[in-house]
Amino acid sequence: MLQLSVSLDPYTNETEQLIAFLAGEVWPYHGTATLTEANVREQIAQGRYDSNDEKQTFWILNDEGAKIGLLRIFDLGDPTPMFDIRISAKYRGQGSGLQAVKKLVEYVFTNYDDKIRLEGHTRADNHAMRKTFHNAGFVKEAVHRSSWPSEDGELHDSIGYAILREDWIENKTTQINWNDFPY
Repeated sequence: MLQLSVSLDPYTNETEQLIAFLAGEVWPYHGTATLTEANVREQIAQGRYDSNDEKQTFWILNDEGAKIGLLRIFDLGDPTPMFDIRISAKYRGQGSGLQAVKKLVEYVFTNYDDKIRLEGHTRADNHAMRKTFHNAGFVKEAVHRSSWPSEDGELHDSIGYAILREDWIENKTTQINWNDFPY
């Protein structure tokens, strides 16, 4: 397996690069798999990729400094922020997503003392992301049946994962008791 040294670099008004990245790829496990230049321009105009008190956007860079992905953290005003990650097709399956998620966890828990957990969701059929969550210390917390629409109109199950600050600090994984109610 190719090992990449992944770093996060704050996104700062690089409109054309962001458009090329997002519109130049297919994102099969996102609600809109194919973004157009117009879609991305509209998202940028609406502030989707801005960094402020509520959200931050980072480029994911490999060890040569190439932009291989994008990470967004949002709901930073809440003690339980969420994130979205996109890895360029050329770099998928090489471990860069796992490295980026681990760096994101470290970033959130070392820079935001009030954050008690970090949360993410993916489609049930996105096995690579589910494995990434697991290998990064996240715990499966939820299954939302038929809740994630795809461009073809199909509804997919959504799986929710989270990592707790205390688990990250103690390098442990606290599993959920799914049999806590006697019925």
